[in-house]
Amino acid sequence: ESPWRAGLASGILESEELDRVFFPDLLDIATGPRTQFAAGFARGRLRSRGWEWVDAINKEEWTREQIGQFLASLPFTAEAWARSAQLLGRDESTYWSKTPANAFEAKSGLEGAVDRLIEHGRPIAAIGCLSKMVHTKESFDSRSAVRALLAGVSSSEKGGRVSSYDVAEIIKALQSDPDTNQENLYQVEFAYLAILDGHHGASAKSLEWRLAKDPKFFCEVIRLIFRSRKEDQPQDSTEEKKNIAAHAYRLLTNWTIPPGSQVDGEYDGEALATWLDAVKLESEETGHLEVSMTMVGHALTHTPGDPDGLWINRAAASALNAQDADDMRDGFRTELFNSRGVHGFTSGEAERALAENYRVQAAEVERDGFHRLAITLRDLAASHERQSERESVRDPLDD
Repeated sequence: ESPWRAGLASGILESEELDRVFFPDLLDIATGPRTQFAAGFARGRLRSRGWEWVDAINKEEWTREQIGQFLASLPFTAEAWARSAQLLGRDESTYWSKTPANAFEAKSGLEGAVDRLIEHGRPIAAIGCLSKMVHTKESFDSRSAVRALLAGVSSSEKGGRVSSYDVAEIIKALQSDPDTNQENLYQVEFAYLAILDGHHGASAKSLEWRLAKDPKFFCEVIRLIFRSRKEDQPQDSTEEKKNIAAHAYRLLTNWTIPPGSQVDGEYDGEALATWLDAVKLESEETGHLEVSMTMVGHALTHTPGDPDGLWINRAAASALNAQDADDMRDGFRTELFNSRGVHGFTSGEAERALAENYRVQAAEVERDGFHRLAITLRDLAASHERQSERESVRDPLDD
């Protein structure tokens, strides 16, 4: 019922004959109770006799597969790695492809183990090691982490599984490491956008900053998702292109760093204007102006308040108030409405509170001359007011 435990107990016994009985024949079996028994036996022997026992076994007649299987049954530590190099030489695949790679068994040296696992097609196991290193605050090579994460996206590694939390923690460590190559970090964030949604305290902040700073990149992302209005017929799309478009859309919809933002927390209105002019020029040429402005409106909902106390920075308010900014204002209003997210039943009270908040904000921007923006906010307030009236008469038990 528990062959590994039975093997562990047998390994502590004093009989020398057991070594000859169990090795190396049981190591020829890839899986099953007998293999588990042999692995447990090796652990028991190691526990009672130390690594000297490992070295004393006569392995001259053993195959490379048997040696790899034997070492893989031992703790995942520097002692096992050294013996793998010694006994297997240049080709250590029979060890590194089989070891369970329990990172928490290793007291040191995991950085080198990460590289060996990647080399032998074990990126998921390598990610597990990196996760442990993050957990114990050990430093690691950002290049190796990038290699493991990118390889892990499409890996079919048998039995490999890493939690999204662990991956998010590794990416956060990469984001905090000044030695991380930015282009590599962009690739990693794009590949793992599905888990960089804030649920694990992680976001694609490098890509979000790039959107806010680089108008060409923003326009490129727009083109990955949306068809140009200059195209008469939609082009055929492969499954890969559809996946890339889905990732790009996720990036834009989760974008919370609006153009004009500065790393020091300040907001630069001139930077916003320069960025916006560049986006308008390029997206007009490619036939994406309307949708680009709509998505800019989404991002501007995250604009900080103005230093003078107005609830939105005046440069952003001015951009939203422009005569030609209908699409931007539509995106702004839609994103504000959707930002409420999932909510419970309050008989319309929550909706009335939202309506009042937007009426107040509309009055504030109107006093400063942003009349078109004020109209947009009053329209939003009216939408919440209508929803409040419906909610006030609705049975909370109705679907």
